[in-house]
Amino acid sequence: MAGANILVVEDDAELLQLIGRALEAAGHRVQLAPSGEAGLRQFQADPPDLVVCDIVMPDRDGIELIPQMKALKDEVKILAISGRQMIGLLDVLNLALQLGADSTLPKPFELDNLVAHAEALLPAR
Repeated sequence: MAGANILVVEDDAELLQLIGRALEAAGHRVQLAPSGEAGLRQFQADPPDLVVCDIVMPDRDGIELIPQMKALKDEVKILAISGRQMIGLLDVLNLALQLGADSTLPKPFELDNLVAHAEALLPAR
C-alpha cells in the first residue's frame, strides 16, 4: 500500500513531532504544521489525503479550520483530536464532527491508536 499524504496540525511541538514520526513509520508522507494558520497555508499549497487536526489552538482553531478545509477539498478526510472534551457546555469533538470531521480522538491517546484511526479513514490503495 502506497502511503497517503497526511497533514498534521498541532500546536504542541512535542506531540506534533511524535504524531509525525508515527505516521511516517507507518509509511505515509507527512507535513507538519505548528499552528492553524500554517496548517491552512500548507493545505492550500499541497492538499493532503488526510488531516489530523487539533481542535484547541491559539491562532486559528480546528473549529475554524475543519469547514475551511472541507470547502477547499470536500473529499479530504479529517481526524480531529483534542485534550479538552468540553469547553463550558460545548462538546468540541462532537462539534468537530458536525462541522465535517470524519472521526475524532480524545487526548491522551496511544500513537498506534492514532495511526489506526487515521488509516481507517483512508481509501484502500
